[in-house]
Amino acid sequence: MRFLILSFLLILSCKENNAKATDKEVALTAHVENKNETVKDNWSGEWIFEKKAGNADVPEEQFTLTIVQEGNHIKAQYCAIANNGGKIDCENGENYNVTGNIQNGKVVGEFFSFFGSASNKGKFEISSIDDNKIQWKVTGAPKGTFYAPDDCVLVKKDNSPVSQSSVAVSSNKSANLLPIDYKNLESRQKFADQPEEWLQKAFLQKFDLTADGSLKIFSKDNFDVYLIKNVGGDSELVYLVSTKGNNIVNGMNIADSNGDSETTKTFSIDEKTNISIFDDTGSKRKLIARYSFSQGQFNKK
Repeated sequence: MRFLILSFLLILSCKENNAKATDKEVALTAHVENKNETVKDNWSGEWIFEKKAGNADVPEEQFTLTIVQEGNHIKAQYCAIANNGGKIDCENGENYNVTGNIQNGKVVGEFFSFFGSASNKGKFEISSIDDNKIQWKVTGAPKGTFYAPDDCVLVKKDNSPVSQSSVAVSSNKSANLLPIDYKNLESRQKFADQPEEWLQKAFLQKFDLTADGSLKIFSKDNFDVYLIKNVGGDSELVYLVSTKGNNIVNGMNIADSNGDSETTKTFSIDEKTNISIFDDTGSKRKLIARYSFSQGQFNKK
């Protein structure tokens, strides 16, 4: 009898130990699974999507997403441009309009459009394709107008293609393409199709327009001077801007062509950086203004 009681107690003790070991394994497995669910590669960075028609210089759509990751939480700011630059859903200053959490390897959260109220929020999901690509999906549209794409693949900005002309312009510490005339500008010089990021942002902030092309034309008094092109439909605007560091110091519109008008505004700049602006009608050219350039400023004569 004593032998049977001891055997029973020994079997019961083994079962309890096995149960405790199983519980520990389950707890450990759950901990590992939870850890794998929350730990994710860094989402931070600038991501960009562009949609172009054929060999067009200007994208039909552009969507930029600047993401800041803080643990399992992200905040981001988007800039959505549609209709060849005709619609701009962006904010000049820092204003994070996208927030979300990392769940099961994806980012899910809410966003609002700069066209509407911050309280009118839509829902989104971001998934990782690889280290250099992410997919953005709108899973619930906000109330009102917004121009963020419903579904697109964005490329990390550091890995997005840059045209050779853009590299050439950005690598030049100084430039001198003078004299220059709007009439034969396109045949002599090529605008960078994708201006440098700081120039795009500075131009948008100052003029509320997209920089669809840029060309550095001269450097003087430690300032760099660019021609910036904005294209929308049948019209083309050209701005002359002076820059220092990553800031636009001064600027003005010096050319304006409209497909419906016979008269266009054109310009020429001579070797001494004197700027002449004309009303151009066919073969007739009428001088309407003259400017000189000094210490980053365009001064009317």
